[in-house]
Amino acid sequence: MQSTGSCPTTKRKFGYRARTKAKTVCIFLVLVGALLQLYPIRSPNSCQISRQGANVAVLMYGQARTLNRTHCSITEHILTPLLLASHKVHVFVHGELDGDSWQYHAYLDQVSKRGIRYQIDMQGPPRAAPQCSMALDEKYETRMRRLVKEGDTYAAELLMRLKYRESVNSLRKKFEKTEGIAFDAIILARSDVVYTSSLPPLCVLDDNIVQVPPWQPYGGINDRFLVARSGPALDHYLGLHTGLCDNGFVTRLPWRWKGMNAERIYAWWMRRGGFQVETWLLKKFVFYRLRRSATLAESPDSDFGQHKGATIFNSKYNPSSVPWPSVLKNLSLCPPLANN
Repeated sequence: MQSTGSCPTTKRKFGYRARTKAKTVCIFLVLVGALLQLYPIRSPNSCQISRQGANVAVLMYGQARTLNRTHCSITEHILTPLLLASHKVHVFVHGELDGDSWQYHAYLDQVSKRGIRYQIDMQGPPRAAPQCSMALDEKYETRMRRLVKEGDTYAAELLMRLKYRESVNSLRKKFEKTEGIAFDAIILARSDVVYTSSLPPLCVLDDNIVQVPPWQPYGGINDRFLVARSGPALDHYLGLHTGLCDNGFVTRLPWRWKGMNAERIYAWWMRRGGFQVETWLLKKFVFYRLRRSATLAESPDSDFGQHKGATIFNSKYNPSSVPWPSVLKNLSLCPPLANN
C-alpha cells in the first residue's frame, strides 16, 4: 500500500517560508525598538488636571525680527488665553541689540498695561566659539549653508540662537531664586512667527518632561516652541549650547550622511539626558514663520499653511483647521507697534 506521508520538498518549502516570515517580523521589531530609542517621544496622553491661577513664564529671545507684525498673534493666542485662565504671567526677554530691538520694548510696554510683568536684557550678538562652530558645521546639513552669507556658517548662527535661549533661561532662574518661587509652566516662544491657534489649557506638568508640537519634526522633534515646568528637563533642553560647546558634546554628535539638523540634535540631546518629550498638549497648536521684508505668502511655511502635499504620514501634515486666507487676513489687520 502506497504511503500518504508529506513530501520532503513541501516540508522544506514551508520551513523556508516560516523562517523568512520569522526573520521579517524580527527585523521589524528591531527597527521599531530602535526608533523608540532614537526619538524620545512618548505615546499620547491627556490633560488630567487643568491649571488655574498658576505662575507662568513666557521666554522670548534673540532678534525681534518681525515682532512688529506678529505681536497681535502672540497676544491673542498665547497671552490672552493665559490671562483668561487667571494665570500670573511674567515675560522674560533676552534680545539682541540691533535696529529691530525697539520692538521688544514697545511690545512689553503694551502688554504691561494688561497686568503682565516683564524683565528684559538686551545685549550685542554673542560670538560663537570657533572650534565648536567648526565641529558642528562638519556634522550639520550642508544644504543649510546656502541660507547664510559667504564666509558665515549656519552652525554659528544656530549656536548664537542656542546661546540666547540659555541666557533667557538664566534670567528666568535668577528671578525664581530672587523671588523664592518656581514657575508652574514655562513657555518658550519665537517672536518671528504668526500664531494661528490658541494655546491649550495648561496642565499639571511633570518636571522631567517637555511638551513640543508634533508637526514638522524632520527626523527629530519640533524645536520652535515648548511648554514645560521649571525643572531638570527644561534646564537640560535649554542648556544645549553649554552641552555642545563647553562640555564637548559637539564631538559626540552622531554622524549622518545627509548631516544633522536642529530637530535631530535636540532629540539626541534629550535622549542623552534621559528626559522625555511629549506632543499631546500642543498637537493642534500651529504657527508659521514670517521673514523680514517678506509676506507670509512667501514664508517657508506657506505650502505647509495651505496643506499642500500633506498626509497624516508625512512632515507636511498640518493639524490646523484655520483656513490660510483667514491667517493672511488676520495678519494684515495687525497694527504696527508704537515706536516712541
